[in-house]
Amino acid sequence: MKTTYIWGAGYYGALTALDMEIKGEPIAGFIDSNKDLYGKKRLGYEVLSPEQVIDKNSRDSKIIIAILKSEEIAEKLIERNYICGIDFELSQRLWDKETKKKVDIFCKHFLKTKENGECYFEIAGAKLPDVRYSQEKMTGLFLLAPETFLFSYFMNDRYDKHLAEIFDIYISGGSYGYKDGNFDVSVKKGDIVIDAGAWIGDFSAYASTKGAISYAFEPTSSIYELLQKTAELNSNIYSLKQGLSNVSGEASLSIHNGWGVANSIVINRSDNAETISITTLDEFVKENNISKVDFIKADIEGAERDMLKGAAWVLKNYAPKLAICTYHLPDDPQVLESIILEANPDYKIVHLRDKLFAQVVKEEER
Repeated sequence: MKTTYIWGAGYYGALTALDMEIKGEPIAGFIDSNKDLYGKKRLGYEVLSPEQVIDKNSRDSKIIIAILKSEEIAEKLIERNYICGIDFELSQRLWDKETKKKVDIFCKHFLKTKENGECYFEIAGAKLPDVRYSQEKMTGLFLLAPETFLFSYFMNDRYDKHLAEIFDIYISGGSYGYKDGNFDVSVKKGDIVIDAGAWIGDFSAYASTKGAISYAFEPTSSIYELLQKTAELNSNIYSLKQGLSNVSGEASLSIHNGWGVANSIVINRSDNAETISITTLDEFVKENNISKVDFIKADIEGAERDMLKGAAWVLKNYAPKLAICTYHLPDDPQVLESIILEANPDYKIVHLRDKLFAQVVKEEER
């Protein structure tokens, strides 16, 4: 039996692996071009670089390509004279069938129609634009929605420590809330929220349902249009076509895929790039006379450290609650914690698998 590798350590790769496990087919590991994943494990299997497998070129190995652009990868493998088995039809059939099934179920529960015939999704009161026209956008929604809505939809916004830790094992990226006694990192009524890396505005829509005001930063042109639609569907969302960093000006945004997720000004994802406007949170807050910031959510593909450096004044003077992704760069957990504590030593910080949560607990609440 040939040794089988799965090209793609993302959503479709995981589906392919689960399908193979059910059928009793052995898996040697995942292959992925994302350097941040090398050496890590996905569903218990190590993520390898293409070179680690391709250069071996063993006739006893096979690659199942489980990404959307499977034909392109197959062509590259052939160009590299990789002579082993290449199979993308299995994973293609799997994700087409699985995606269609997911879309049907998702629409059954969450699709709504306005009087004018316009459709939208509504999850626990949060409204999102209809993206059924794009399999890539729907895939992004399936990938990111659990982070934002699982606790609000199924747990009535209970971010208790034991629940957050358990679901952190199963939800890619974990949740955006955490509560342990007086340590409570969650969105409250009246909060001013900074949504850094807003994508189509799913977290901002959630914040809107809590009675918060959200400033949603999304620099990607193709995604920003959808963010504007989300702002129209919900109250108190201000969409901003900018990225957050430690300087103001322009930056090159590396475009990762058609989903609109994983675009980065720090990590080179592809040859496709877009020039974007960037600013610092400190400058934005001062220029717009924002009197407080209560919550910062950030998932900005390796730029979290620069965003925090550009928010030093806000962290010191406003001490917002923080829910920050820590999995894009290997030293993110240590570096981000150091920046936060340097700006404001009063922060208490909790780390889960892919996020850190931080809060300055007031004396009377201790």
